[in-house]
Order: sequence, then structure tokens, then C-alpha cells
Amino acid sequence: MKDTSMKVIPIIGNDNSFLYRFLVSSRFRVARHITVIVALLVIACNLVLFSCQGYIEMLGKWTYLLIFNMFLLYGSIFYFNLLYLVPRYLLKQRYLTYILSLSTALIVVFIFQATQEYIVSDIFSVPNIYVGYSKVAFVMDYLSSFPLTLLSIMGGGMTVLLRLWILENQRVMQLEKIRLQSEIEHLKEQISPSMLFRVLHYSGEQALVNPGKASKMLMKLSQILRYQLYDCNREKVLLNTGIKFLTNYLELEQLVSGKFDFHMNASGETGRTFVFPLLFIPFIQYTVKQIEIQEEHPASIDIHLHAEDENIQFNCQVSIPCLEPEQELNKIRQRLDLQYGENYRLELTGQSIQLELKGGGK
Repeated sequence: MKDTSMKVIPIIGNDNSFLYRFLVSSRFRVARHITVIVALLVIACNLVLFSCQGYIEMLGKWTYLLIFNMFLLYGSIFYFNLLYLVPRYLLKQRYLTYILSLSTALIVVFIFQATQEYIVSDIFSVPNIYVGYSKVAFVMDYLSSFPLTLLSIMGGGMTVLLRLWILENQRVMQLEKIRLQSEIEHLKEQISPSMLFRVLHYSGEQALVNPGKASKMLMKLSQILRYQLYDCNREKVLLNTGIKFLTNYLELEQLVSGKFDFHMNASGETGRTFVFPLLFIPFIQYTVKQIEIQEEHPASIDIHLHAEDENIQFNCQVSIPCLEPEQELNKIRQRLDLQYGENYRLELTGQSIQLELKGGGK
């Protein structure tokens, strides 16, 4: 008995949301830079107007030059961090080097800012708000603003990490979908060739002696092929459609081999619950295969499916101990991990397969 579950990276973001498209789409690259530039202009205006409050009229047009210089200072360190420090150090997990480099660059910016304030105070005889650059107030102000400014600039780099994180998770989910689709195609290939050959061969033999049986077999085979050609191309199918497919498959196997009997019982909201295509067929194929290689015949298979509130319980009981759960069903577990993550419980014994699905999957 084994309880199998695995964590899978969840889908990140909604492709239709504006925030997702704004962060990820190349169409919004210019808009992202414009947003940064506007924010830097607001910061530059605030710094200059605060440090020169009460003396704006005295400075006149020089105020715009001061704002432009401040904008260049903080714009330079922002894009230096974004275009150089983040890809060179942060993305390579060299965190200490990244923090030290950014701190050094910020100290240089503060030196230029203080120099500008000193020049303005000296040329225009504007009293500085710190009343002298040797005072403790000047040093304390820059020391207190240093960590906040550092975190703000680092926050700009975090948007790059967030964008890369979203794209990486999107790539992982696309790979998982491709993998699941390839597994479904592999299952379809496993079902069609062998069954098609056996059913056509056997129905050809029965066409002369028992035309009704041959016609019934071909009808069920056509329904199976239709399910594989059309329904399996959808992301999810109704549970009652999958149950009908399982019933047709078992009836054909029963008619061809005659080595087992089966009973299918379905209850609950099977007409409103959706599942992934070919979800249960690997269990049925494996069970039939194990029965056919046993010398003890006939065997019986009892299958019960119950659906309620998007939760599904699948129970397959075999009358003889023929299952070897630890060796044959690893691929099925991997598929369940991808489709349901931690929202399933699988228990396997020598005579039973019990699967409980919680929710509609991913």
C-alpha cells in the first residue's frame, strides 16, 4: 500500500490579466520604461523642492537644471542596477557582491547629491537645511535614507526576477502539457494497434458463424476509435464519456479473450464531472494484462466509480491476487503527479486499485 503525492509548480498568473501582460509581454517594454522614467522624475522633483524649499524663486530656471541632474543621478543608478548588477550578480546568485556593488554605487550618488546641494548653497547664498555640512543632522539624514533608497532600487531589480520567474513557470507548465499530451498519444497508440488487429481478426472469424456478435464487436470498436480521435484531443472530457469508453474496452477484451467477467458500477455526478482523457484506462489495461497471464480462470473485475463535488473515487477489485503495484505503475503515478499534484491518493494491493481524486486537477 502506498500513498503517492508530489508537489508541482502551480500555474503563475493569468495570461489575460493586465499586470501579467504588463510584466511579461514585449509589447509593454516601452510602457515599462516610461513608468520608471516618470517615477524617477517625481523623485527628483521631490528631492530638489524639499532641499530648496522657500528658495525656488531665487533659483529661477536653475531649479529645472537641478531636477534634471537629480534625475540623471538616480536614473543612472537604477539602470546600472537593472542592466548590469542584476544580470551579472543577482541572477547568478552572487548576492553579497550584488549588495556591496549597489551600496557603493549609491554612496557615489549620495556624494554627487551632497556636492550639488553644497554648490547651490554656495553660489546662490541659499542657507542649507542642515545649517552647515559639518553638523550631525546632515550625516544622520543620509544614513537614515540610505537603507530605504537601497531597498527601493533593489525593488526595481526584483521586477526583473518576478518577470523571469513568471516566464520560467510558464515554460515549465508548457513542458508539462507537452509531456502529458505525449503520454496520451502513447496510450492511444497502445490501445489502437493491438486491439484493432485482435478485434478485426476475431470478428472476421465470427462473421460467418455469429454475424450478430461480429457486428457488436465492430460497433464497440468504432466507438472506442471515435473517443480516441475526437474526445482525447480535448483537455478534459465528461466522466460518463470515459466510463462508456472503459465499458466498451472491457466488453471487447471480454469477447476476444473470454478469460474474465467484469461489472461496472457508476454513481453520483458522472454527467457533470470532468476528467482528463484516458485517465483510468492504464489501470484497466494493466489489470486485464495481469489476468490473462494467470493460469487460474475465470477471473472477475469489479469497478466502481463515484463522483461528487468534483471529487472522484475509483475502485477496481480483482478476484485473484495478480497485481504487482510497485513495478508497473510508475508512469501512471508520474502522470497523476502532473495533473493533480497533491490532490490525489493512490493505493495499490495485489487485488485492488483505489484512486481518489480531489478537485478537477490542474
